[in-house]
Amino acid sequence: MTISPGRRLASFRPLSTTALILVLLAGPASAADLQLDNIKLDLGKFVLSIPKLEVKGTSLDRDGFLAIFQGSGDSAIARLGKLDASEISAPTLVMEQNFGPQKQVTTYRNIKFADIREGRIGRGESSDGTIKVEGGSTGPINGEIKRTSFETLDLMQIARVFAEKAKPGETAPLQPVLGKLEQDGYSLDLGEQGKMTAGKASLRGFKARVASEPMGELMTRIAVLSEESEKASRDLNSKEDPAISEARSRKLLLAMAEIVDAVDYGSGELRDLVMALKTPPKPGAKAEPVDMRISRMAFGEDTPEKSGVVIEGLQFEGSGAKGVIASLGYSGFSFESVVREVKALGDAAVDLKTLDFRRFIPKLGTVKMNGVQMSVPQDGKRGRPAGAPIQVGLGSFELKAGEQVNGIPTDMALTLDKITFPIVDSADNPAAKDLLAMGYRNIDLSAKLALAWQETSKEFAIRTLSLSGAGMARLDATGMLGNIGKEVFSGDLALAQVALLGATAKNVELKLQNLGLAEKLIENEAKKSKRKVEDVRREYGMMASLGLAAILGPSDGAKALANAIARFVAKPGTLTVKANAKSASGLGLADVITLGDPTEIFDKIDVQATAE
Repeated sequence: MTISPGRRLASFRPLSTTALILVLLAGPASAADLQLDNIKLDLGKFVLSIPKLEVKGTSLDRDGFLAIFQGSGDSAIARLGKLDASEISAPTLVMEQNFGPQKQVTTYRNIKFADIREGRIGRGESSDGTIKVEGGSTGPINGEIKRTSFETLDLMQIARVFAEKAKPGETAPLQPVLGKLEQDGYSLDLGEQGKMTAGKASLRGFKARVASEPMGELMTRIAVLSEESEKASRDLNSKEDPAISEARSRKLLLAMAEIVDAVDYGSGELRDLVMALKTPPKPGAKAEPVDMRISRMAFGEDTPEKSGVVIEGLQFEGSGAKGVIASLGYSGFSFESVVREVKALGDAAVDLKTLDFRRFIPKLGTVKMNGVQMSVPQDGKRGRPAGAPIQVGLGSFELKAGEQVNGIPTDMALTLDKITFPIVDSADNPAAKDLLAMGYRNIDLSAKLALAWQETSKEFAIRTLSLSGAGMARLDATGMLGNIGKEVFSGDLALAQVALLGATAKNVELKLQNLGLAEKLIENEAKKSKRKVEDVRREYGMMASLGLAAILGPSDGAKALANAIARFVAKPGTLTVKANAKSASGLGLADVITLGDPTEIFDKIDVQATAE
């Protein structure tokens, strides 16, 4: 089974997948220890040619075996059900497929099938093969396939999926199609798009169901529509009516949704993927080469999370930039609801102004990314050469989302660890000059956020809000909002806005830790003003004490806050501030708007502040 590169995946992938399935579907043919020559099965869009076929241990006679190919009024499923042999082999097998303007010819060598009973093949293999694709808008594609083997292939279910359609209003169950598939690798010459090679691949637990339309028709439609879209996008002088392109996109999306809904890919992996591609050139410019390597791609049970997809050991280089991503993947996602909504829309025109796009948000799970290192080139300015490439890094990224209401997650956790980048001196960026003057050459940032909504109590908790910079400072916050009802997540924007205006703040806690930034700020200011560090520190402390006291007012809470901040400025350590609404229902927007004097806010909240 082969995989084509990014932009052509939609049109080329169905061809290669169908090639393998139909080769295996049509492979058995012969009778008890018989040899058949020059066999040809012509199904219009699919033509199978076998120069020589040998069969051992079959209960069929020659005519009975030939009838499986030639047909005798029986359906393909009925004929395949009669297939029976201990072994079937062929030196070569050629499959020709036509999908719209594209034609693919796949040749398999040294074919062997074993343990064939009632249309099911127990084991099979091919030593190697070739692929040739013509008629595509990007030119011809040629490839080599290495050894391929499989276990437990149900030909009758394949025939049902490709030839039948489900009854109106019914959803057929998913049925096993392929127990296990292994391939030693392949290589593809993509013509003007570049080249691609891959190492060993495996697949197991592949299932499929009969869709609302035959799978063969859906694949043909996808190939044709993709080709039309490709040509339209390449024609800069195209005057195609937008309504036509929108209708084509709807048909393409609907066909893809049908296939996604009808297939369960099971689990598997692909190793050592290498791509030397060329990006589509801009008018008047040359195509840019892009090199990419992936150590391993896996899905299903073969991922660390036992679900979803993971890409490991990704390396890329192009247009002067290069980078490495140790791991990138997701788990716990489901597009079932999206497929259901797309199918419900059908092929009819849709008014985007009235469409609630949250209906098309999938079930969100967890996204992870680790070990990112990138080198990005700098553009040279007039009269100045380009600077050294900028090195950017990310230790880890993780986003967990769950408990969705109308598509919006109500329980979410975000972690960003060690976002690193250099500080670049710039004449129009005084902040960069100050950071460099304070000795910071690189920034190392981390952040965490955890939110959760409780429907019964109508409370929205900020469990964690953390921002930190290595050698600089760290801010941690928690809080609780009240009167957050389900209406906040309504698809009616006006209703959601009104509900959100009724939210109240119940409590908040802030903790600020100095990790070296405060001292460097004071030292830098002393250096710029040519004063002693202690004089600057004392001045800042007086400004905080007297200035804040005047601004915040004479209440006990205001005094406690002003004194704590002044002590923190005088001796930076850890500043902690806690505020609780005096009302059990919390402090609402209306309570703030009606304040005659901002300092009156301290009459409605209890404040505790300490500096250590």
